[in-house]
Amino acid sequence: MVQFRRLAALLIGIWLGASILTDIAVTQNFQTVDRFLAAPGNPATAAELNQIGRPLERAILRRNAAEENNFLFTNWERSELALGSLLFLILVFGDRPQKLLMGLSLAMLVIVAAEHFLLTPPIVDLGRLVDELPPASPEYKRFWLLHGAYSGLDILKMLLGAAFAFRLVVRRAPDKDHFVKEYEKMNAVPVTQGSPRG
Repeated sequence: MVQFRRLAALLIGIWLGASILTDIAVTQNFQTVDRFLAAPGNPATAAELNQIGRPLERAILRRNAAEENNFLFTNWERSELALGSLLFLILVFGDRPQKLLMGLSLAMLVIVAAEHFLLTPPIVDLGRLVDELPPASPEYKRFWLLHGAYSGLDILKMLLGAAFAFRLVVRRAPDKDHFVKEYEKMNAVPVTQGSPRG
């Protein structure tokens, strides 16, 4: 039982921690573009950027950042599918399978599968066009709708993961008479029908 809890805690910790780091990295990729253009680091780089033109340079760098984010999301989702499957198998074949934990891990796994197979491909495709589209276009609106759905599902996944971790940490107080009850069950004398004196 202890080993099962340790493995489950390790996997959910890796899952939640890496999810947070991925979200931070994706956010910072876009913000780094503006920071770099505001302070390129040396005069020679600044002069070259001025020759190209900051607006054009910003568009190119943001496109590069978007491609990096696509790579991060796609490969992290694949890793999540592997982590989630392993966690679910540990729960199923653990000493005492707990339905609540199994349900939470399965729900997280379903969310990641929906993100990876249903949302990420169209988000990647539309994301390559969205900067050139007018805000009123259907593709522009669809991109942000899908993006919002992805963010909402990701928040839900994190909340389920936090509930999973909380359930692992907070346990009911152990039954002090557990071993006594088990011993009595093992040594119980079977009751026969009729009077023992008969």
